[in-house]
Amino acid sequence: MAGNKENFETVQTNSLSEPTTPLEEFAKKVFDKLIAENIPPIPYNYKVTFFNMLDNEDETFRKQVYELISLEETNELEKDIEFEKRLKASFKFSKEILQRTAILYKYINLMNDLIKSYKKEVANAANPKLVKKLMNNLDTKIDKISSKFTNELKEIKRIYSKNIEILKEVENSSIFDSEYGVYNKNFFVKELTKEIALINRFKHTSSIIILKVKNKILRTFQSEKSKILVNRSIAKIMLKTSRRTDIVSHLGEGKFVMLLKQTDRVGASKTAERLADMISYSSIFLEGEEVNMEIVAGIAEIISADISTEDYILSAFKALEKAEKDETLYYIYEEGM
Repeated sequence: MAGNKENFETVQTNSLSEPTTPLEEFAKKVFDKLIAENIPPIPYNYKVTFFNMLDNEDETFRKQVYELISLEETNELEKDIEFEKRLKASFKFSKEILQRTAILYKYINLMNDLIKSYKKEVANAANPKLVKKLMNNLDTKIDKISSKFTNELKEIKRIYSKNIEILKEVENSSIFDSEYGVYNKNFFVKELTKEIALINRFKHTSSIIILKVKNKILRTFQSEKSKILVNRSIAKIMLKTSRRTDIVSHLGEGKFVMLLKQTDRVGASKTAERLADMISYSSIFLEGEEVNMEIVAGIAEIISADISTEDYILSAFKALEKAEKDETLYYIYEEGM
């Protein structure tokens, strides 16, 4: 089933009813096997059967398939292992800090007991020379304890600094925005970069939508907490209406984004309209009043790898700003906007 690379990747548009490439033929064989063996053709079963059957194909074809798969996959297992290693190191440092803090507490108690003991001895000592000797002994012992105390503090500071470094690394590699229950900007940028690479390979079209609550609505709230609650409602609605293939993320400052895979500007416009309708019907009560939520959105079509990930996001932001300024629901980015 080997074929040259051009035939492998090219899809003939004049005949879509029958497989036209080796990959399409193989995909049909996988589907036929599922049906023949009465296995439900859900994604999990299809994936398992796909890879099992792929092992029986010739090496050239297998290599081509894995090249395509590598465009979509990332080594998540290695990332998970590295993430777990960093967390374990953080737990280790935290435990060490607690242990050393316990030692400090022990030294403090020792010093307090020592001072109390010497106070009693000094109070009962009538001889000035004896008093002086007791005080010198006290100073010596306090100096020793103080030296150990200082060393422990330095170690705690060193361990704490290492722990902070690890936690910052964990935060920078995180993919989740815990405040709104969606993916964060880091994850979105990575996914959009991957999608641009796929578009460059397969020549399909995808889109992104950046949206936010209108400024005129946000200005009516007195507290930051109210704004957060409104944005949480927006995030929930976006998750509820999104497809399994869509990526919903928070870019920061109450601006949310959706990556709509294999969706052109027409489909993205319909998504924006659907979201606006659902959000407008989902009024909430805040600060003692019912709030009718309204959003504004910017859309950018992803059609080429000649434009960077950052520029596509910036394009959608420009469309968002224009829509806000012109008081319309959304704009689709056009060159020169």
